[in-house]
Amino acid sequence: MSKSTKKPKLGSASVTAPLERDTQNKKRSWWSFGVKKRTGASLVGGKQDARRYLLVWLIMALAMFVLIARAAYLQIFNAQFYIDKGDELITTVRTEPSYRGVITDRAGAPLAANAPLYTVFFDPYAYAEEYYRLVADMNSTKKDAVKQRTLTKLKDMDLVKLAAAANFPLEKLQAAVKIDPKLDASDDKKVQAALPKGAGSRRLVLLNRVSPEIAESVMQLEFFAVGREQYFQRYYLQAEPNAQILGFMGQSSDGSGYIGRAGIEAKYNELLAGKDGKVLTLRSRGSQVIQEIEQIEPLVEGRDINLTIDSRLQYVLYKELEQVGRLQSARSSSGMVVDVKTGEVLAMGSWPSFNSNNLSERDGANERNRPVLDVFEPGSVMKPFTVAAALESGKYNTNSVIDTSPGSVSVGGYTIRDGGNYGVITLDKLIQKSSNVASTKIALNLPTNAIANMQMKFGFGAKTALDFPAESAGKVIVPKDRELSRRATLSYGYGQQVTLAQLAQAYAALGNRGLMYPLRLVKDQPSKEPTQVIGAQHAEAVVRMMELVTGAGGTGQAAAIDGYRVAGKTGTSRRTNPQGGYYTDQHRAIFVGVAPASNPRFAVAILVEDPRRQSYAGQVAAPVFANVMKEALRLYNVPYDKPLRQATQAPLS
Repeated sequence: MSKSTKKPKLGSASVTAPLERDTQNKKRSWWSFGVKKRTGASLVGGKQDARRYLLVWLIMALAMFVLIARAAYLQIFNAQFYIDKGDELITTVRTEPSYRGVITDRAGAPLAANAPLYTVFFDPYAYAEEYYRLVADMNSTKKDAVKQRTLTKLKDMDLVKLAAAANFPLEKLQAAVKIDPKLDASDDKKVQAALPKGAGSRRLVLLNRVSPEIAESVMQLEFFAVGREQYFQRYYLQAEPNAQILGFMGQSSDGSGYIGRAGIEAKYNELLAGKDGKVLTLRSRGSQVIQEIEQIEPLVEGRDINLTIDSRLQYVLYKELEQVGRLQSARSSSGMVVDVKTGEVLAMGSWPSFNSNNLSERDGANERNRPVLDVFEPGSVMKPFTVAAALESGKYNTNSVIDTSPGSVSVGGYTIRDGGNYGVITLDKLIQKSSNVASTKIALNLPTNAIANMQMKFGFGAKTALDFPAESAGKVIVPKDRELSRRATLSYGYGQQVTLAQLAQAYAALGNRGLMYPLRLVKDQPSKEPTQVIGAQHAEAVVRMMELVTGAGGTGQAAAIDGYRVAGKTGTSRRTNPQGGYYTDQHRAIFVGVAPASNPRFAVAILVEDPRRQSYAGQVAAPVFANVMKEALRLYNVPYDKPLRQATQAPLS
């Protein structure tokens, strides 16, 4: 029998072993991913490869998730933050400065105007960054045309040209940009480390607040990283005459800019200033504006202020006040001119003054707008209102007489005296001779509050409608029945506090037949309704009485003006001693009046504080009144109401 292979028996060990191995391999195939293993030894390596394969996929999936999450955070959840950051690099908000309104006189002549100024600045950081970029581009390119263009740009960035145009030290420019010619400009890290840092690295001022012509000498270079900012500097024409009215500009308390710090500049600051605009702009690498994107805040230009002041008359008034102040070695002198028919203030000034274009001249004394700030006891200039109270009471008329003998009267333990024994006098003589005794007898013959009430009706004891910053209201105290001495002193100008503006307003009302217009300094503002203070006939009677003051025998003859009837009143009062009582050697000289007396057009008030060479108002203040009033009448072509005096001709030889 030939040898033959024996078939294994079913169920034998030799048959079942391979079958079991196949079954096990099939069971393991769920994690082997279908990889066929030929031997048991290779199966162990397949398991390890499969695990690595799975781990790699897990890492890749996790990384993909992180990238997607990061992208979602940057582009969806926190997108605006990065948009804003990007905008900061390529955009800037430029301020459009508003043009401060001009202050003009009644004819439109500028009193406070604006001079445009520029600040030219340089950005060292942007310059250095652009310089290294151009060097890197020139070194990396092989094209001659590109190299030539780049070289031209580098030559245009020569700091010598900028230093010469701005008259700025070249050494400071070179120190600011810190250019290293040996630096490898292709190495970004080294470039970043070499760029300027710290104070002045982004802004170096080349020209500070210069005229447009000077700034243009630099700007026309179109130099890289050079920009400019525009400002407006306030400039005052006729600085000294108008300093106290207009005020001046100063730094705001929060440092945000210049604002009005006194006078009209302060009172109407918001109206004059307007509001700066803001524009979002696209900027270049050198911080130069390429394009305006949008208007963020609208620009609101300041509004002009048109005053009632006549700059011609204002100049005349100031020069007269300066002259009398220096001549008399006075502490100060003040004056006002008011249009009787409207209440408009045509001139208002004080000496000493200061140049509001040079604030180093300013001090507490010369910046005071004295006609509205200073209060004082006015003296005899109050007597016309005492006469007005007498006429309004019905107890007196223009023919009434008062016995002033023997030239003095005792009231409340005090003796009140006149300059002499005037005997029996009429009301017009009371005004002409300035009788304290007659004024006292009127006050004591009227109700207790009669004099005080009349003074308050004429505006004393209350601020004027000017409502000037820090304006004083003064004080008028209504005496009690037993206060006989107060009743007496009020009648001839002691015991109350008034301002020169109140005096000018009250005399203007007398000149306007008792109709008082509130004072007005700004023409654009509507005028307030006038008030009929006293009857027209009584006001005209008082004005006629005041004409005697400037005539023969009057106390104010120096106030007379050829060709015009002038009505006014002198007032010479003693200055108050802070230690109590009054100085015996210090006086206050006042003259207030109207002209032409037949139909008054102007009221002028003059005050000289503590004149040292002369003391009486008729000598000190009356001549100043005449010079100012004469010029006002001439400027406004007011017709004569009195024949001119004939000039005396020298005899022919």
